[in-house]
Amino acid sequence: METATVDNDTEQAFASLFSALASVKTSADAASTAESSRKLIERKLGGPAGVVGALIPLVWLEIKPPPEEPNSHMSASPAFQGDDALAILTYLVENHPSLYMSITARAVRHDVEVQFNQQNGENRNITDALLMSMAKLIIAPNTETEVGISTDAHAALFSLCKYNSHEKDLAKRLFDILIHLWDYLQRQRQRESSIAQMRIAALMIDVCLLGDNEMEAAVHGPECIMEKLLKLALDYPNNDPLLQMSALDQLERLAVNDSKYPMSTKRAEFLLSSDSLRKGLLLLVGVGDEECKIEEDNQELDPVNGGAALRLLTAICRVGVQSTISQTLQMSEETWNKFGTLLQMFQRAICNFHPQGELERLSYIHAASSLVASCSIVASSTESPTLAKDIIDSMWQDTTVLHQWLSLHSRASQPKLKSALLSSLSQVMEPTMWSDDGTVSGSANSTNVSNINPCTRPNDAIVMQLYQAFSDANNGRDSTELILASAKSPFVEERLGAYSLLQALAMRGVGMRLLLLHEGGVASGGFLEWLLMHELETTIEGKQAKYEIVKAMLMCNKEFIRGLVSDKVYNELELWLSKGPTFVRSVPWEMATE
Repeated sequence: METATVDNDTEQAFASLFSALASVKTSADAASTAESSRKLIERKLGGPAGVVGALIPLVWLEIKPPPEEPNSHMSASPAFQGDDALAILTYLVENHPSLYMSITARAVRHDVEVQFNQQNGENRNITDALLMSMAKLIIAPNTETEVGISTDAHAALFSLCKYNSHEKDLAKRLFDILIHLWDYLQRQRQRESSIAQMRIAALMIDVCLLGDNEMEAAVHGPECIMEKLLKLALDYPNNDPLLQMSALDQLERLAVNDSKYPMSTKRAEFLLSSDSLRKGLLLLVGVGDEECKIEEDNQELDPVNGGAALRLLTAICRVGVQSTISQTLQMSEETWNKFGTLLQMFQRAICNFHPQGELERLSYIHAASSLVASCSIVASSTESPTLAKDIIDSMWQDTTVLHQWLSLHSRASQPKLKSALLSSLSQVMEPTMWSDDGTVSGSANSTNVSNINPCTRPNDAIVMQLYQAFSDANNGRDSTELILASAKSPFVEERLGAYSLLQALAMRGVGMRLLLLHEGGVASGGFLEWLLMHELETTIEGKQAKYEIVKAMLMCNKEFIRGLVSDKVYNELELWLSKGPTFVRSVPWEMATE
């Protein structure tokens, strides 16, 4: 946004308005002067939009020093830039919000996102007064029609932190201001204040996702802004469960790990080792911890937010797995010990959780699989803590939990739940094939053997125990037969879940042997017979998923795959790999048995 052209009369009107601001609340004459100046400025600049357009570029500048010569031409037009220009703009917004609030929020956002991004903020002066004024725009709107004002102010402040690479403490300065506003809102004790608190929390979380410096600023010190969010989310019992639910949702966003916001070390450390977070979540899921125990009769999920707390614990488990896999996240021994304690208590919570309805069953599947995945990877490492091994050993003995997680029979008419179950098994067996958003990666790298690190996946012994547990949970029926039955399901969701599990097995030598040695019966047939019947799959996503199985077979098992299949079948698989997912050519089953 370029500075609007301002003539001498308009400059004098701005100067008169600024001079009146100091006493506008106590003097009727000053208030009258300010209003007269405002009206003159609006006439000169074409209304509120022109006024804002003239002031916005000036708020980023440092306050101009007074002229060295008293009689110079500058004395007739006092400087009004930097915080002086901000004072004028603040007066206009606070006294005429219907005219100026929305225009100002939108103009600031545009100026920051466009020009600030291009210039990287090097020539911009960001004062505390400016941050405070922008933060007030986040909490000021209290009607549905004014939500856009808060959205624009949020985006502007977030962009300042994102693009302002030359000032490392900007996030800390912003958080200090947000703490003051949060304290003010808590004293109001109004429903609108609760909504405004969540707006502050949303901005804080967005800024924390930017990196370690921002996360450190949010969690540093006993009175940090993160503690305020934790108090809202984890107070037990809580007299405002809806506000608590919103706070838990914000905390769950800290577990995001994708290309846009990769997991940072400080964020992972907070999630895995925060005492306040651990104790509060365990209370909500009805188990407490070693310092805050719950009576046995009261060990049950919070009726409103227990499910949300369980989801957050599940997300934290996934962060633990990611931290084990990651080459960039280096956790301290103390962090791992605290995470181990959290896993132990999380297991108790799952044992006490008896899901009712589809949503709770989905939460249970994700929770149980995340716990097993976390313990499996840690227990498979050469220097694994004994606690992780103890937890995974006790999981194998807990048939109630395993059957509730792995039983397909209890979900006979629920293909989405079946798909979730099968997909969760694949995540535990082969975490490297899964993308950060919880979906199977369809990229070429999803089965790239060079990306597979044995230290980041469960060992074969654990995979075989899990495979056997899957059979035991389904009346002892052969696990491969169960998977192939789902792979032939008329429901595409169930088929895709089975395909992801077959891909995970094909990426491991022991799994590949299990699949190839499975003969099946006259009715079901074997794995190769099913795989080479292209016509069984008609959807694009299904064809892609079957192609990933072929890719896994050939890329991850080069050393022995030719010895387990006929040359004709091997050549057919190689042709499929080279032609891509849409390749179709039926192969007589006799070829696979030669």
